[in-house]
Amino acid sequence: MPRLVIKSQPPGDDTDGPSPKDVDAGASEHYVDAELYDYEYRRRRSDVRFYSAQANELLGEGGDVLEIACGSGRITTALLRAGHHVVGLDWSGPMLARAAARIAKLSRIKRARGSLIRADMRRFSLRHKFPLIVIAFNSFEHLYTRPEVEVFLANVRDHLAPGGHFIFDVQNPDLRWLCRDPHKRWARTKFTHPRNKRRYIYTTNHDYDPVSQIVIIRLYYQPLSDTGVPRGKEMMVKLSQRKFFPAELEALLVANGFRTEARYGDFDGDPLHADAENQVLVCTAS
Repeated sequence: MPRLVIKSQPPGDDTDGPSPKDVDAGASEHYVDAELYDYEYRRRRSDVRFYSAQANELLGEGGDVLEIACGSGRITTALLRAGHHVVGLDWSGPMLARAAARIAKLSRIKRARGSLIRADMRRFSLRHKFPLIVIAFNSFEHLYTRPEVEVFLANVRDHLAPGGHFIFDVQNPDLRWLCRDPHKRWARTKFTHPRNKRRYIYTTNHDYDPVSQIVIIRLYYQPLSDTGVPRGKEMMVKLSQRKFFPAELEALLVANGFRTEARYGDFDGDPLHADAENQVLVCTAS
């Protein structure tokens, strides 16, 4: 994803935080292997149900939806099946190709309701206003600085129809997780790659900078032999995310012309609380 400039301290300074190079890599590397991405998140369905239900409730039997950072089309296809007209926007070519393959499996009528656009989510102009704009699965966390958030929200507001809704989700920051030892490996899992059928062991660790509130997550994929012995070169993929705390996020929305109509701690509509994993926000332009 093309990036706005992030100013940092000189290399080697203990206060420099994550490097722009790491942030850039973390904005794209996790989305290169779209088939593996879908496999890893194949059980994630609660957000799909939530966004579909919101669209049905707000738009009725069919309406226009702009899905920013549509990725591999998990939510896009669900919205199309429900009868909505959907514009899916994303910067990742592999993810858009995966989304196109998903849409191609729908009926002709449902396929005709969808379109995909490759564009940076902070800099796009569609010359159309939508009654519903969504950005799902923590994609808002790829806005790493306050200027980026402000540019993005201004663009959303410009594309939002009068009385329209902007709905998105981010993680609720967990300081216990963020402050884990960055030298240890976590989430050790064995799996078979869906495409090449090779066995791997997956592990992860991360570095969190409390000043920028950016976490650089490292996802490791170590090939395994038939007997489960590590064999071959380990691959490391970066994922960078900016963490937003609840009061901070509310203030950013208000300062940029949005009013929060509802705020949940999960996709079942439960209230946001200290141990909630998610922040799910339903907003309108103020």
